[in-house]
Amino acid sequence: MTALPDFTPNGAARPNPSNHDAQHHDDEPVLVGGDVPIAVWRLDDRDDAGTETTPDTRLSSRLAQRLVLVYTRRGDAVIDFDNDPHLEHASAHTSRAYRSITDPSAVADLDTLTEPVSLIVLRWPPRHTTRTPAGITDLFAACRLIMTADTCAIAAVSSAAPGQPGTTYAEHLGELLPAARAAGLTHVLQIVAVTAPGDGDEFLYYATRAEAEAARQGWSAGDNGPSYGIDLLVFTNRSPT
Repeated sequence: MTALPDFTPNGAARPNPSNHDAQHHDDEPVLVGGDVPIAVWRLDDRDDAGTETTPDTRLSSRLAQRLVLVYTRRGDAVIDFDNDPHLEHASAHTSRAYRSITDPSAVADLDTLTEPVSLIVLRWPPRHTTRTPAGITDLFAACRLIMTADTCAIAAVSSAAPGQPGTTYAEHLGELLPAARAAGLTHVLQIVAVTAPGDGDEFLYYATRAEAEAARQGWSAGDNGPSYGIDLLVFTNRSPT
């Protein structure tokens, strides 16, 4: 079996499926753009009452909270290359520092930040960055400047639903992965995250391609009510092993 990269920073343990009503599969990891495994996160929307999750907000409140809890520790800093309200709330609620940056050149302003940066989140397609090969590379290069070996940068990618007009996930990958590599970042994990009505969360690791696609079809169909899905591409600045 291909050796899996350590995609949880600071030595934090991978979420324990037995603690999250998850299914654990020992299949071979799916290769996406290299030796990159896939995880499927299904989150219920019990904390999203009264809020709207759309392609403009990108992260549901449950997903934002989970990213902060998995990829950071109390006292760390979360850098958001946008201004996602759910991510800001999750950071404040869990005693993490939060900084919003809408201009990649503004990373120099982080020199005064005393907390360690453990999580950087990018939204894709971007609202504040030129969508050209050079602009995308500059965005990842800005991330690289503030990353340590314990930092993860996560691109939250919103794609057109299967059969619908718009940019597909594969087309987004064609833009993002070359730019990330040019900036010295390594793609270590893809998370297919689905938020929908339900009675609990499920976390599937080592997902097969068919299982990941089924999750995408599920969010576009919304069989159990309104649902929302997003792909999360996790990068580190560590060299692949």
